[in-house]
Amino acid sequence: VVAEIADRTLVMYRGEAVESGVTEDIFHRPQHPYTRALLAAVPKLGSMQGRAWPLRFPQINLQTGETREPKEVAETVGSGLTPLLSVKNLSARFPVYGGIFSRQVGAVHAVENISFDLYPGETLSLVGESGCGKSTTGRAVTRLLKPHSGAIDFDGFDVMNLGRRDILQMRQRIQMIFQDPFASLNPRMRIGDALIEPMLQHKLHNRSDAKEKAASLLQKVGLSPDMLRRFPHEFSGGQRQRICIARALTLDPKVIVADESVSALDVSVKAQVVNLLLDLQESMHLSYLFISHDMAVVERVSHRVAVMYLGEIVEIGPRAAIFDNPQHAYTRKLMASVPVPDPSRRMLKRQMQVDELKSPVRDNGYIPPQRQYQEVSAGHFVQV
Repeated sequence: VVAEIADRTLVMYRGEAVESGVTEDIFHRPQHPYTRALLAAVPKLGSMQGRAWPLRFPQINLQTGETREPKEVAETVGSGLTPLLSVKNLSARFPVYGGIFSRQVGAVHAVENISFDLYPGETLSLVGESGCGKSTTGRAVTRLLKPHSGAIDFDGFDVMNLGRRDILQMRQRIQMIFQDPFASLNPRMRIGDALIEPMLQHKLHNRSDAKEKAASLLQKVGLSPDMLRRFPHEFSGGQRQRICIARALTLDPKVIVADESVSALDVSVKAQVVNLLLDLQESMHLSYLFISHDMAVVERVSHRVAVMYLGEIVEIGPRAAIFDNPQHAYTRKLMASVPVPDPSRRMLKRQMQVDELKSPVRDNGYIPPQRQYQEVSAGHFVQV
């Protein structure tokens, strides 16, 4: 964004201005090590052409600016596997009340008739603008909200029809990382207690074993075990997100729903957290439902991508097919709107019509139309 709008740029690090100048010089001829490290961490759309598997970000030394090329991600997804999570015709609606008697006058159709599968060791990304139903989908598959209709089969569980005890058992195998790492941690609870509580609640360990596992998980996410006694406000944003990742791992899940888990982080921390997620996926054979609006990050981490618009999936397929050959008009619009870190595009006005997302509120009795999908290549479907 800075590259496309700024005449001059000033780079700050630890409260000091370390470099300033014409934007073109900053981007093409950075002098300070931190500036070079910052630019190396910026994800670039199109950098994955010709690659079949996700790619870690380079490891960057913020003090020296040195970068180390990332190691390749192992091929974790097989062919012909049984889906670990299967969603069929899922709909989620929220009632709207009005009138003098506050009767239901309609409903917000947040998610409407979507279907997808998630395989062991796979990352499926849900992308789209705010309000398109991505987070509602994530909350529905974890039963943090009760869907209106559809079927969710997760690792042998009929998620739509689980009782309270079965929901607890199901949630041992599917966990969620929320967008705001500060709001999702209790400010009055020490980090150690936040990590130990899920294991005690599910009766998986006694307190001493749970504390030992919590310390081990902190090390796994790159933090020190002596941080267990600290409170959330004593950590940076990136550290808090690592703590939330550690908490999601306490129950040894098979699936993690990552809801905008890196969107609030600056680029250098974002690269570290994305690398951590890929490392954990490789070592623990995790599956991710990765919810994001950052197309450059999605291209980097995904095996498959589903594009959502107004509660519906308009295009779904392998990552390379979606990014190299987008078929739906909305997918192409999303791609065209991604800022490019190239100052030569400064003040470039895209010939794009900017529309607000249409209202998902429908009157009582509304029957959604039946959507048809066309397979344009192997596993690549687009709404027609």
